[in-house]
Amino acid sequence: MTLALKSVIRRWRRNLISLIVTAAGVAALVVLPSVSMGSSEAVSNRLDDATRSQITVQLPWETWESTERDLTSTLRSSPQISNAGTLVKPDRVNRSVTVTHDRFAESPIESTVGIATPSGLRTADVAVRSGGLGSDTVIADLPQAVYIGSRVARELNYSDVAAGSIQINGTKYSVLGIISSEEAWISASVIFTPASAQTAGLTPNLREIAVVITGDIDEKLQKWIATAVLPINPEAASVLSAPSAQELRAEILERGNSLTTLIAIIAGITGFLTLAATTFASLTERRREMGLYLALGYGTKFVASQIFVEGMIVGFLAGLTGFLAGTAIAATISIISFPQFFLPPLLLGLPLAAGALGLLSSLLPALAATRVAPSELLRD
Repeated sequence: MTLALKSVIRRWRRNLISLIVTAAGVAALVVLPSVSMGSSEAVSNRLDDATRSQITVQLPWETWESTERDLTSTLRSSPQISNAGTLVKPDRVNRSVTVTHDRFAESPIESTVGIATPSGLRTADVAVRSGGLGSDTVIADLPQAVYIGSRVARELNYSDVAAGSIQINGTKYSVLGIISSEEAWISASVIFTPASAQTAGLTPNLREIAVVITGDIDEKLQKWIATAVLPINPEAASVLSAPSAQELRAEILERGNSLTTLIAIIAGITGFLTLAATTFASLTERRREMGLYLALGYGTKFVASQIFVEGMIVGFLAGLTGFLAGTAIAATISIISFPQFFLPPLLLGLPLAAGALGLLSSLLPALAATRVAPSELLRD
C-alpha cells in the first residue's frame, strides 16, 4: 500500500489526467440529480400554488350558442367556486390571423388566436394595460370586438385603445382592452370574445370553461361541476383537473433519472478507458521497475497487487474530488435558485464506486505486466 501510494505521488502529472476526467464525471453525477430534485421541488410547489385550485371543463361545440350566464350561473352559486368563464387557449383554436393598424403599424403581423369572456380572463389574473375587460353580458352583444395581448400591441405600436379599431384578416374590430398575464399566450395573442369568434368562424370543436376552486378538488366536486354546467347532459362535459404537485415532481424526477443514468454510463466508460490508458502508459515507463521486482522474487501477485492498489487509489481520489466539487456546485446552485438543497444518500458511495472502477481498469494492465518475463523487462 505504501509503495503504491508513493508511486501515485511520484507520477502525479500522469495520474492527474485520469483524476480530472474521472472527477468531472463524478461531479456531473452529483450535480445532476441534486439540481434535478431541487428544481422539481421548486417547480412542483409553484405549480401546486398556481394550478391546484383550477380546473377546465370541456363542452361540446353546440355550447357556443349558449351565453356565459347560462353555462356558469349555477357554478357561481356555490361558495366553493370563486370564478368561472370561457377561456380557450391558442393550441385549442389552432388558427392564426393577420393584424394591422393603419395609423401605426408598418406592416401586418401574424398572431395566434384565443377565445375568452371577461370572466374567463379574470380566472387567468390578467392585467389591463389600456381599456377594460367589460362584463359578460355587454360583450355578448359585440360581434366584432377583441382583446389584444400586450406583446401584439407593442408590435403594432398600438399603446392605447383610444387609437381606434384594428383590422383582422381585413375586417374591422374594436379593441376592448390591451391585456397581459403571467400566462405567456395571453400577451402574445389576439383574444376574441365568443360572439366575435363565431362571426369570424374561429370557434373550435370544444368550448372550455376555466373554473377557479376554493379548497381541494375531488371526484364528487368534479361530477357536480359537470352537472351544473350541462344539467341536461352532464356526460358530455369533461372535467379536467391539473396534475398534482407530487405527480409533476415524480415526472420531472423520472426524466432526470433517465438522463443521470445515461451520464453515469458515459462517465463510467470514459473513466474506465482513461484510467486504463494511464495505467498502461505508466507501466511502459516502469517496465524496468516491474522486471526488478520479479527478478528479486516478489512474484507476479505482488506486482499485480501494486498495480491494482495504484488504480484503486487514483480512482478513489478522483471520486472523492469529484464528489466534493459536485456537492459544492450543487449546493451553490440550490442556494441561488432553489429553496432547498438535496443530496441523495446513494451518491455518498460514489468515491468508493470510483475506487472500484480504478481497480477494474487496472486488470488488463496488471495481466499484461505479469505475463512478460523479467529478463525481457530488464532488457529495456
